[in-house]
Amino acid sequence: MTLRPTRRAVLSGAALLLAGCAEVPSTGAVTQAEDPHQASGQREGIDVAPQPPADGASIDLVVGGFLQAMTSARDDYRVARAYLTKDMADRWDPHSGATIYQATNHKPTSTVATASLQAPIIGTVDADGHYHPGESQTLKHDFGMAQESGQWRISRPPEGLLISQYTFQRAWSAIPVYFFAADVDRLVPDVIHLPSLGATPDAALRAMMAGVPEYLKPALRTALPAGVRAVGTTTVDAVGVVTVPLSASAAQLSESQRRLLASQVTWTLSGFAAISRIRFTAGGSLLPLPEAAEDNTVSADLYADLLPLPSTDSPTVVAVVKGQMGRVNAVGQALQIMPGALGQDARPETGVSAVASTQFAMPVATVSTPGAVWHAVSADRRSLVKWREGSDQVDVVATGVNLLRPQVLVDRSVATFSTTDPTLIVVAADGSRMSTVVDLGGRTVTSFSVSPDGIRVALVLQRGKTYGLGIGLLSRQDGAVHLGHIVDMPLSSSDANLSRITDVAWLSQTQLCVLGSAIESGVTAPYEVIVDGSGATSMGPLSGKSVESVVAVPMETGTEAVMLSEDGKLLHHEERFHWRQVLQGVSAVAITA
Repeated sequence: MTLRPTRRAVLSGAALLLAGCAEVPSTGAVTQAEDPHQASGQREGIDVAPQPPADGASIDLVVGGFLQAMTSARDDYRVARAYLTKDMADRWDPHSGATIYQATNHKPTSTVATASLQAPIIGTVDADGHYHPGESQTLKHDFGMAQESGQWRISRPPEGLLISQYTFQRAWSAIPVYFFAADVDRLVPDVIHLPSLGATPDAALRAMMAGVPEYLKPALRTALPAGVRAVGTTTVDAVGVVTVPLSASAAQLSESQRRLLASQVTWTLSGFAAISRIRFTAGGSLLPLPEAAEDNTVSADLYADLLPLPSTDSPTVVAVVKGQMGRVNAVGQALQIMPGALGQDARPETGVSAVASTQFAMPVATVSTPGAVWHAVSADRRSLVKWREGSDQVDVVATGVNLLRPQVLVDRSVATFSTTDPTLIVVAADGSRMSTVVDLGGRTVTSFSVSPDGIRVALVLQRGKTYGLGIGLLSRQDGAVHLGHIVDMPLSSSDANLSRITDVAWLSQTQLCVLGSAIESGVTAPYEVIVDGSGATSMGPLSGKSVESVVAVPMETGTEAVMLSEDGKLLHHEERFHWRQVLQGVSAVAITA
């Protein structure tokens, strides 16, 4: 069964449709997992109803009331400002950013005339809404208590907001803001974070209009030409049609420019449930758009071709059992071994150690066609091979040492890592090879996964007994491939408190599945993680089983994903976030969209 979350959940989810027959027993307990949508995409944020300071309130009550009031953006933080001195109530800017702190066992302390808060910093959100993980920093803030008219008030509010990790995870929303890949017309989302009451279409548009964030500029561009801006605010009518007012200069854009601009705006606004369709004006007059409906409105579906996600409803799961490649059937209870050199004729010593998952619709093998083409890593992990199903011939397309599980990208190139250098190897669709040595600061990459848009690369990095998650940017220039701008994602400070990380896969353009173990647990389990490291939510537990690998293919209607346990059991992530064992004796697995 396939989970079909809406795009309003940022195309997030994790479920699997198994497709491809020797019978293999299917057993194992079914375990309830948490709904990952509650910690990703547009979270269903809570809004408290904070109370203003009571007459004669103590320092403790004033500071505690102020911290609670900062959780609500209602009326531009009117209640929070009531806890400040009159001068600071007007000067304090809650929109300049936010500091997220660990509130557990860390509360404000006070004396007869002072109050302060000291706590670990989990991360920060800048004025543009971008999350930055904390790096072993400690919050130390003195509230500067003062008396006005006999009442205690705060004279030194923080710069921006102070919010607990609990509040951030439950009362803030993660909003995708779309741009384009630098070298191709392909939509790529960035993620911003806003208080739930402040998560409005206008806020998302402002973030988009501000342009590509600095750290993404090597890989992304905007379709918004210079001089074209949003003017005024958006309006939504009774049937969910929103009007986006643009400056008069938008009327001078070509049809192709209008299409790209409309697609970028439309996908940015598609995450808001109240919006069904969008129209644009230029200088107050309707802006004609290519492919628009009679009422000159457009929707995100109209620009689905710019979003690199397969639309097939019939993905295929490929498993390797005793060195032989085969398809898992639709109910996950049988394996159909493929004919040919890497299927029926393979042996454990001559088979493959890993098979490439694909991010595009694979051709289906029929009587009239020889078979689908597969990429895999040889059993000795020294060769990246290409094999047409049913053939006795296996072609080596690249070599290396300790090659990692390959991945076929949206442009039909194939990527793998040779871990010793470490070197990223990319074989283009025409067979040409590109490679680049990646600066990992002395660390080793043990697993990697490329985002469905081909821009970001998630890396599992190891130094000694320390494991971590990094996100880098992939680019191609002048026939060469580059991987750089790697940012560490310290998940040990997340809700999941992850330490050892073993594998990673993309669930959507903004969501990752990370296999890791919590500091207090030795069991490796799956967690759903927002791409900027701002949230991690359990997708298990799996009845005490440790899992060692995960593969997934993000699709327009959800995600197809399976996991492999350390004892060779293939696990299927079903609807309602249940896991089911479907095969045994599996050494490698892949998914083809």
